[in-house]
Amino acid sequence: MDEGNPNNEPPKVETPKPSEPTPEKKEIVIKKSRLLIIVAIIIIIGIAVSAYYLLKNPSHSAQYIANYSPILGSADATVNVIEFSDHECQFCQAAEGVNQEVIASLMQSDPSWQAPIPSIIDQYVNTGKVKLVFRDFPVHPTSGMVALAASCAKEQDKYWEYHQLLFENYNALSETDMIRYASDLNLNLTMFSQCLDSKKYESEIENDLADGRSLGVSGTPTFFIGNDAVGYEKIVGAQSFSVFKQIIDSKISI
Repeated sequence: MDEGNPNNEPPKVETPKPSEPTPEKKEIVIKKSRLLIIVAIIIIIGIAVSAYYLLKNPSHSAQYIANYSPILGSADATVNVIEFSDHECQFCQAAEGVNQEVIASLMQSDPSWQAPIPSIIDQYVNTGKVKLVFRDFPVHPTSGMVALAASCAKEQDKYWEYHQLLFENYNALSETDMIRYASDLNLNLTMFSQCLDSKKYESEIENDLADGRSLGVSGTPTFFIGNDAVGYEKIVGAQSFSVFKQIIDSKISI
């Protein structure tokens, strides 16, 4: 028997205390923690930004004709001529039968060239065979404002009259001019100005642009001729009326 241990208990072994981390190790741990927090914040921000843009720009389902699109012609017409255009685009102006300088240039290349839109209206729209649909595709610096003005005129049932004034006066398309044309058509100027200043129909113009891009429009003017049943054929540029006539007649005969 161990006289120093009368109960014969096993000797106690002291467990060594863990050593305190050095200041250098503490600094490393702190830096790692900060890095993990920063990475987590970046991931959260990335998820939030992605969610925001998905909500703002959902997958776009393109339509040839929107429910707000201005349409000229009989509701019974079976063939649509859809025009993606810009009032400030020179070739769009030529297609509408204005801008004689561009028309002269086109006729130098093709003496038989004929502005398509006036002839389509005369031979097909006015006879109840075709509907003409205009969709805004503004690509010039101020053409978005001009498109908004036309939409504000549509609000007062004067879209096509205003639309024609814009093309006829293609060299005068300032905001002051927009008000003047509204006055010429006896529109309610207070209502028109409020509509224009508030950009009331901006979302419709943005939707026209989105539809156009989804349908392969990359420049103006671009046209689609047909309907959902027989399909659409695309024409790019201010081509002569004869090109349109051939396609329209083929669609009508189906």
